[in-house]
Amino acid sequence: MSATSKNKLDLIKKYAFEFVTVFAGVTMAFLLSNWNENRNNRHIEEKILTEISKGLGQDTADFHLNILGHQKGIEAINYFRDLANDKEVGDSLFARNFFLLLRDFVSVQNKSGYESLKSKGLEFLQDDFLRNEIITVYDFDYQVLEKIEEDYEENQFYKNYFHPIQKIIGSKFIYDPAGQLIGIEQPLQLSKTQKKELLLYLYKIESNRNFILDIYNDVDSKVGDLIEKIDSKLEDY
Repeated sequence: MSATSKNKLDLIKKYAFEFVTVFAGVTMAFLLSNWNENRNNRHIEEKILTEISKGLGQDTADFHLNILGHQKGIEAINYFRDLANDKEVGDSLFARNFFLLLRDFVSVQNKSGYESLKSKGLEFLQDDFLRNEIITVYDFDYQVLEKIEEDYEENQFYKNYFHPIQKIIGSKFIYDPAGQLIGIEQPLQLSKTQKKELLLYLYKIESNRNFILDIYNDVDSKVGDLIEKIDSKLEDY
């Protein structure tokens, strides 16, 4: 081999080695950058899911308070049904039951975790099935709860029934010297028409509270399942 050919071969080897070195360096840098990005995304995803799980847990506690409130409302209905039928009931329970009978509730929802996810883009969450369940709970089930509690006209108990019921039995309310409601004259001895009207109002309130309770129990079950799936996912991080 001539000196010229040998020099050319050495030069080619030199350039090839430099190319391979540079290529390997760029590839390693790219892989390292990609690994860091995936790790950061995974960490952010973990934080968002943790926040969502915590928020859902707080929502569940609020669900249970509202569920209890509607159940107490149904107990109050039974109290007033006894009154309408001239059954003797405890005076000391009257004011409390009158309040519970017509009490309305709001649907309190903690959406900060879900808003964090949306700010990143819903596709940021890689698990398609889990992402769809989260979207369904927040964008469908929670909206249903809010509407039946706050927007559905039939379920606005105080607005719809306070004045009609007060008109039927208000003249029999008993107040203490300070003006506090403490009882009601018994027996009511309502006219046939008044009794039918009062029993109808009680029936409508009870039916709507039971409807609301059915929705709450369904959503509560879904949220409980979702919390379990999120917490199971978090164990994999």
